Amino acid sequence: MHPTVLDIALTLRAARRARGLSQRQLAERLGLTQAQISRFEHGRAELRLSSLVELARGTGLELMLVSRRSVPAVQALRLAVTDTGPASEDSPDG
Repeated sequence: MHPTVLDIALTLRAARRARGLSQRQLAERLGLTQAQISRFEHGRAELRLSSLVELARGTGLELMLVSRRSVPAVQALRLAVTDTGPASEDSPDG
């Protein structure tokens, strides 16, 4: 498995858990099965782009593409949010 795919899978799993959702709850929310969520989170299934967007949004994330030059800045922001706790759904950042 490509390291970026594994990173995305682990990020989706962590986001689901941080929101207090079980795989079954997320699956029901998205019209999928618990087994599909498990396969996605463990990198055992290829995701269509539309499925990735839905999984991200279902766990409170937004999928974005950034230039490679911007990756260090985005990672720094991600660490800052992690250090202070996740942005709330009501805030402009969440």
